[in-house]
Formats: sequence, C-alpha cells, structure tokens
Amino acid sequence: MSNLIVDNIIITTSLETILKDLQSELHNGKLSSMEFKGEDIRVSCPFHKNGLEEHASCGIYNGDDPKIGVGVFHCFTCGEKGPFFHFVAACMNKDDEYAKSWLKDNYGSGVMDDYLVLPEISVRESGEIIHPKYLKKDILEDPDLQSWHPYLAKRKLSQEICERFQVKYSVKQKCIVFPVYDETSKLWMLTKRSVLSKHFYIENDKEKPLYLYYYIKEQNIKEVTICESQINALTLWSWGIPAIAMFGTGTEHQYDLINKSSLKHIYLALDGDAAGDAGTLRFLKNVQDIFIDVIEIPKGKDVNDLTKEEFNKLSIVSSNDWIFNHNKNSWLIR
Repeated sequence: MSNLIVDNIIITTSLETILKDLQSELHNGKLSSMEFKGEDIRVSCPFHKNGLEEHASCGIYNGDDPKIGVGVFHCFTCGEKGPFFHFVAACMNKDDEYAKSWLKDNYGSGVMDDYLVLPEISVRESGEIIHPKYLKKDILEDPDLQSWHPYLAKRKLSQEICERFQVKYSVKQKCIVFPVYDETSKLWMLTKRSVLSKHFYIENDKEKPLYLYYYIKEQNIKEVTICESQINALTLWSWGIPAIAMFGTGTEHQYDLINKSSLKHIYLALDGDAAGDAGTLRFLKNVQDIFIDVIEIPKGKDVNDLTKEEFNKLSIVSSNDWIFNHNKNSWLIR
C-alpha cells in the first residue's frame, strides 16, 4: 500500500486510522458514516447537506496507483473532488493549510527527500542482505529528534533507560518516538506517542515484533516480565526489571518468537481489565515449555499507573493457579 504524502512529508499511518481519529475529534456531525473495503473507502461527504448526509457517497482512494494518489477523494453525489487534506479541512471547517498542519504534526513520519526505507534490496560489504522494509538506523540522527522531554519523566521513565533504548522526542511532531527493532536487531519501525493528546501511532500493516526482545537476546537474559505497552516495558526497565512489550495482548507471531526463545521464566503483567484477562488466557494457552507466573495488576490499572513499591507488593501466582482462581476454562490447563 502506498503512503499518503502531504507537501513533502510522508505519512505511513493508514487512512482508516486517520479517519477514525478525525471522526473522534469532530463534534459537528460530519463524517458520521464510514465503510472500509480494501482500496475503496466510502464516507459521508462534508461538502453537501452541511456534511450531514445519511449515506456514504464520497469515495477515498486507498490503493497503489500513482496516477490517482492515496487519499484523493470524489463525491459521487455533489461531484466535489481533491486531495485528502482538502477533505480533512472540510470536515474540520478549517482551511487547507490548517488541515495540512494537522496531518503532518500528528502523523508525519519523515521528509520525502530523506525517506530512509531502503530500496528493493541492499547488500552490505559483508554480503548481508537487508530487507527493503527495514529502516536505516541513521534515521534516529535526524536533528529534529531530541534525546529527552519532560513528558518522559512524567511517565516515570528514567533518562538513562530512554538513552539506552534510543527513545527520542520529535520537536516538529510533538511526539515521543520509539525505535522498534525486530529479533535480529534490525530497525523495523518507529512508533510515536503524542505529548499533547492520548494518540499513539503505529503502522497497522506491519507485523508487530516484541518490543526490546532484541536486547533480551543480546544480553542473554533468561527471566523477563512481559507487558502490553512500550511505556510499561520502559517503566519496568527504569525499576531495574528486564521487560518486553507486545503492543497489546499478543499475536501468533509473538507467541512463536517466545516459544523459540531461550527464555526460562516469564512474569506476565498484562493490564488489569477484561482484555488483559483474555490476553493472559490466550498467552498461557499458546506459550509452551516456559515457566510462567502471572502478576495480578489491579483492575483498571497498568504497570505505569503504579509506583515501584506498589508493583513489588502485587500478588504473583502460577499459570495454573491463575486460571483456577479466575474460574476460566479449565481445559486450558496444561
């Protein structure tokens, strides 16, 4: 899938994510209807009936044809058409420049002239073949990226840990930038967390690795705590606890990485909510032959909501005891 370009800024976030974010920010009744079907996105048009039409009549292109361009829209009712930023501007009742700034500040991931995804295949002098989807590590040397921001301290992260794992702050985008390496220590993607809102930006069309797992492998660490978010994992590292994050409650790819790892002991610390409980069950079902203890995070909390002292006092139960105590499906017990 091609990327959206605004001015010379590349936006790798999917149109679906951007439209859903936009919909959540609007309070004017516009963008009430959205349908996502591959290359065809249909939405309610913001240009006629004051944007309050009942049915989605506006198409937004989401394919790879460079002759059309990602984000180009065309309303089949009123005939309005144009680039994606013009559509966003109409939804917001703002001008095009405002919409461009909103898109670049919230979703921009690089300057087109300096876009650092490698070409088709690159071979180092050593003969190592680099997959075209990897990023060059010197992307982290961009002058826009600073090494520290007060938001990080607010989230209980130490400066030493942020420097160790190359966590940066983008001045232009007002986002914390987290480099994500895969299990082979190659830079796979950058994720971002706005310091002005609760928006977290991650590429939906890329397989999610285990955050910081590469470091666990390099250091030959055998005992680790596994949590949901990058912030949670970094919080644990700031407390001296080796940790990795799953960007949620786990995927088949991540289970496979763990099962093939040399880990001997896992502390599972997923969020204290229904999704965390379901993820814990799924994890215990899919991860085999590793000793697993479950840290019982309080309801409505995650690791970053706690102090180090509070975390250290939490109950820890074995995987089988956790299933039994929570009255879950007993057939999951190995």
